[in-house]
Amino acid sequence: MTGKRSRWIATTLLALALLLPSCASGPRLYVNPDADMSYYKKIAVLPFANLSSDVMAAQRVTRAFVTELIMTDRFQIVQAEDFARSLQAAGITPGADGSFDLAKLKEPATQAGATGILRGSVTEYQVDRSGGSDIPVIAFDVELVDVNTGNVVWRSALSKRGKGRFPIFGSHSRSLGRLTQDACEEVVGRLRKEAL
Repeated sequence: MTGKRSRWIATTLLALALLLPSCASGPRLYVNPDADMSYYKKIAVLPFANLSSDVMAAQRVTRAFVTELIMTDRFQIVQAEDFARSLQAAGITPGADGSFDLAKLKEPATQAGATGILRGSVTEYQVDRSGGSDIPVIAFDVELVDVNTGNVVWRSALSKRGKGRFPIFGSHSRSLGRLTQDACEEVVGRLRKEAL
């Protein structure tokens, strides 16, 4: 191998090493240091709020995230649809932004036997069609709150881009559905390591 080729390879590898950390950012995570994670065995799920332009985004992310939680075999889940029906029967409705008053949720959650409430919001859910390539993009945040106190038990946020036609960096996701699954798997994976 010539000296010129060796320098080129070394320079290329260094450039890639410098670029990778910026492309591989994972979910941000806060875990309440005072929370006893073993207390949260049954959780009620609120449908995520939708702040994106896709009307089905919140429903899709909620279902994907709950699926990943179920796969941890850590929680008993009161499904979003069932909990939503309980809230509707009690006359509890979301505000204009899709969020619920936590104080009003305490009684229905307690009746369901839940000690925690899972809620979230989807801020971006689209396919970016710039530069001649379709790149899926997702951003959401999710948190578990204590039913009795309303305190945050843990909270995570993730913004993730899939890959386009000529991928070099990024996730292995070419479709929005696959990116959603990958993103939820990534957040729950980190939760398993640090909080569950």
